[in-house]
Amino acid sequence: MIWLVVVVLVVGMAVGIASTLRLTQWRPGRQLEGEPLPDRKVVTLTGTVRVVGEPLIAPLSARSCVMYETFASLYEWPKDEDSEGPREKALAGQLSKRALIVFELVTSMGVVTIDATDADLELAPTPVFPRFPEREARFLREHDKDERLIENATFEEITVDPDSLISVHGLAIEDSPGKIRLTADGDNPIVIGVPRASVIV
Repeated sequence: MIWLVVVVLVVGMAVGIASTLRLTQWRPGRQLEGEPLPDRKVVTLTGTVRVVGEPLIAPLSARSCVMYETFASLYEWPKDEDSEGPREKALAGQLSKRALIVFELVTSMGVVTIDATDADLELAPTPVFPRFPEREARFLREHDKDERLIENATFEEITVDPDSLISVHGLAIEDSPGKIRLTADGDNPIVIGVPRASVIV
């Protein structure tokens, strides 16, 4: 019986890891640990976020951060004549807002400037708790929606906070000896995700 439990656990872990790698579009590459950062190469680096200048303030949670992505999902209930059984809410629309500022990533290979105005996030949004109704109402007004829709809405947010450990994927450019920045690779934006090995892709 024990061997059956072990097999189930191993299979479950394998499926979980495979799903995570597929979700984050991870690609293997040559590891960078102990090497200088290459110029004009696409790399993935892991490090700690450090703010440069004034941080952003996330719209819903009021957290200080270098990037946020905020979502409001608006729901509606079917009219009585359209519903034969118990009425279930349906998604009527979604609002979103995203912002990013230049920040530094403190890595084992030195400090790297993350120089971008936009990025894709591989981080999952989470419900904002505690909720701030006045901020939710302002968010709806900014999108030309009636603030009374708060009652039929859910709110989620992703923030990239100072001192958080993340990975950043982008094009490494050496501006001067020892001064490296990561930027978008042509049409491919910076990608911010969970920590992983630093590699040349």
